[in-house]
Amino acid sequence: MPIREDAGELLLFVYKKYVEKYIAELTNLENFKKESGWDEVRIMNAVEYLKDKELINVNLYYIYPNDGRSFIIYKIYPSGIDIIEDKQKFKNTFGFEINLGLFKFGWTRSRKD
Repeated sequence: MPIREDAGELLLFVYKKYVEKYIAELTNLENFKKESGWDEVRIMNAVEYLKDKELINVNLYYIYPNDGRSFIIYKIYPSGIDIIEDKQKFKNTFGFEINLGLFKFGWTRSRKD
């Protein structure tokens, strides 16, 4: 899969975590590896793509002594949310369509008339 499409998948994962927990701090290399089954290079390429497009707030760092790379995503920027919540903009940016209908909330509004 191209980096652009991988980045779209990763952004959706971050959005889901952000919606569920508000803080996406738990979104890191190990969690995404476990969730996606992708290798480190594929994940890091997608993360750097999203960082360079300024869609996520991410801390990239090196792990010593093996010089591996890792990251922690702290937040999705409003520009990232805007892309996800606009189906056409998302498709134009990442090359595939999404359906946010998968994010359902059980909230009900109580009215006193």
